[in-house]
Amino acid sequence: MEARPKIDVPPRPADKAVDFFAWGALALLWALTIWYLFRLPDTIPVHFNGAGIPDRYGERGSLLALPLVASALFAGLSAVTAVTSKYPQALNYPVAITPANALRQYRGAIRLGRSLRIGMVLVFLLLVYQTAQVATGQAEGLGAWSLPVFIGLLLVPPVLWYWLTVAKAKAA
Repeated sequence: MEARPKIDVPPRPADKAVDFFAWGALALLWALTIWYLFRLPDTIPVHFNGAGIPDRYGERGSLLALPLVASALFAGLSAVTAVTSKYPQALNYPVAITPANALRQYRGAIRLGRSLRIGMVLVFLLLVYQTAQVATGQAEGLGAWSLPVFIGLLLVPPVLWYWLTVAKAKAA
């Protein structure tokens, strides 16, 4: 492994805003879930098939599983992002890290973790919302848009990071 520069990567105001947005989205997920718990029927859809149609039903309390899982994933991604922020030189990169590109590459890797948290929480927010829509009869399923949106929210950040990392390295 090449000797990579060990530099401090201070967060910029935009990075702090992204963190604030991520925490706000997680708080909104919990608030929305608790709000729905008091308004949904006793039986709600708890699983959807590949077409987005409910194929299993359960108690409305099972809706709490979504923010619980999201919070656990959020905590894990937050821990990984914190370690990444402290030791960005320990990560794998698709380009050689040099003193000239280290700050940009390290900042991009740290931002990837931040954006993954937002994407993940947004997926769970949409799931809670759509589950409530189906449970109250306002929708028949998740909709044809749901799977592409969920995949996009989770795959666009790493694909964009990779593309920007490689593209900028070739341009330099």
